[in-house]
Amino acid sequence: MSTATRPAASCPIRPGEPCTLCQVDVTGPQDCGLVWLVMGDDELREGVHRTRLDRQLGQRGGGSGRTSPTS
Repeated sequence: MSTATRPAASCPIRPGEPCTLCQVDVTGPQDCGLVWLVMGDDELREGVHRTRLDRQLGQRGGGSGRTSPTS
């Protein structure tokens, strides 16, 4: 009998990090109240999406593509 391990779920609120089950009675992102709240709000969901894109661009050496307010 083999024991298969489940892949670690990633946290949609903290892109690139695993789900740490930071809330009581949560088994993963699928039943996390914080994930439900953030993904149900258009502005917060867009912020998470921007963070994910910025992180991907940073890993490729492209920077965030944002300019400073003084430029």
